[in-house]
Amino acid sequence: MNRREFIAGLAAAGAVANGRSADVAADATGRPFKVCVFSDLHYERNYWTNTENTSFLEKIMARAERERCDMMIHCGDFMHGVGKPWQKEFLKRYNDFKIPGYHVLGNHDQDQNPFAETCDAYRMGASGYYSFDKGGFRFVVADPNYFCPEPGKFVHHDTGNYFRAARKGATLNWIPPHELEWLRATLVGSPLPCVVLSHQSFERGNNVPVRNSDAVRAIFDEANAKKPGTVRLVMNGHLHIDNLRVIDSILYWDVNSANYRYYGPVHEKYPESYVKTHPGASHTLGWTEPLSGILTLWPNGRIKIEGAKSDWLFGVKPADAGYPKYDADGRESHPAIQSADMTFNYA
Repeated sequence: MNRREFIAGLAAAGAVANGRSADVAADATGRPFKVCVFSDLHYERNYWTNTENTSFLEKIMARAERERCDMMIHCGDFMHGVGKPWQKEFLKRYNDFKIPGYHVLGNHDQDQNPFAETCDAYRMGASGYYSFDKGGFRFVVADPNYFCPEPGKFVHHDTGNYFRAARKGATLNWIPPHELEWLRATLVGSPLPCVVLSHQSFERGNNVPVRNSDAVRAIFDEANAKKPGTVRLVMNGHLHIDNLRVIDSILYWDVNSANYRYYGPVHEKYPESYVKTHPGASHTLGWTEPLSGILTLWPNGRIKIEGAKSDWLFGVKPADAGYPKYDADGRESHPAIQSADMTFNYA
């Protein structure tokens, strides 16, 4: 494995213990901890693909239960608002599920309501970033949903304000100074190995990453220099692309959308009757089944991802709709989350 950079597309290998109960978590004896991960469900009833009912979420939760996961977490853009009765009901399904579910704030999660209201509904406390220790690991949830209308001024997404700000020239996707301080305090010297989550990417180059991701990765480096293996895995959603990459012995996982790939320009390949009831579908190519990944973590440095594969909705592929096969970073659009099994040596 190249220490600096490795594009990982590994088939799953090795056995992982199945059939264990949720109370068998990773601890000093080396037992694994299992997480169901998904992202960018974008539930907005009868707008995007697959939003006519709650079946995509139900199938993801059923997989988590079937795999006996210890917890669930989504990497942002769960939905677009929390105030309508059907939004509250949808959120309740996840929040009150028998397997504990955690949230990461996406750029769209507070499109329709104040930021504070979303945090409250998502049970995140007063801010969009937080951490918790579970199963022998520290999960650190970052919040890059700040924009800069002018240098040095950071404003959080709130009721769709960033749309207007971007049109006026504001730059998006920042971790503000106070959150950087919190991130450093949470990671450097952590007694537990850490998994970092955010909606936007700390790894990307061309395709709109977190603007000050270099400062964030410097904190990762500082934590790992003090104690190798402190920051092990960094996950994000947002770009609706499946990718794994290793940088300085940290695995970066770009979690594909559970639902669709957004392109922007309109296509006319879906049935007219479907677009009439799902108007956002004409800007996207959807999946036939939801995508999620089953992440298993071991204290010794092993990380396993059991992915998923779906098909293109109505059989329409990017080439059929006049869309590019690859994004700006050369990563393929496809309805899948790859599987991988790797072990890092932190000695």
